[in-house]
Amino acid sequence: MVTSASGNAFDQKNQADFDNNTEIISNGLMAIAADTSIKATVAELSRITGIHRNTLRQRQWPVQRLKAIKEDRVVAAIRQRQVKGKAADPVSVLTSKLEASRREVLYWFDQYLKANDRAEQLSARVDFIKDSITKYEAFRAERDSKLLELNDEIARLRQVIDVLQSEQAEKN
Repeated sequence: MVTSASGNAFDQKNQADFDNNTEIISNGLMAIAADTSIKATVAELSRITGIHRNTLRQRQWPVQRLKAIKEDRVVAAIRQRQVKGKAADPVSVLTSKLEASRREVLYWFDQYLKANDRAEQLSARVDFIKDSITKYEAFRAERDSKLLELNDEIARLRQVIDVLQSEQAEKN
């Protein structure tokens, strides 16, 4: 009974740590995206956030976001070269609009992944609680039957004590 309560506490602590690390990773990714002097690598993100590279790789979405940042930088460099070469032509305008929509799609895809992860976590928590209910009901039923047995034993022993006291009283 104590282990599942502490297990739930560990689950809550792990979830809090996971959410905190997710926030730290998101802030690090925003810093990398905002500053082109920072390399868009897992090692650099690890250095900025203080989170181990393997943790970042296991989550996968930070690596995908770093790739998107690299692609954005390449597109920005190409766009800079084009702007220097000539004024805004229709192709560059359409390219920038395409890039803006690609960024928005990436943003919403990230939101979708976060919502999916959260839904899976909540579903797992619900399943855990459902499993715990049946276990605790069985445990309670077992304890109730044990309590009834002990109450019967107490009643039987009281009868024995009463008989012994009455025999003792008759002898005196």
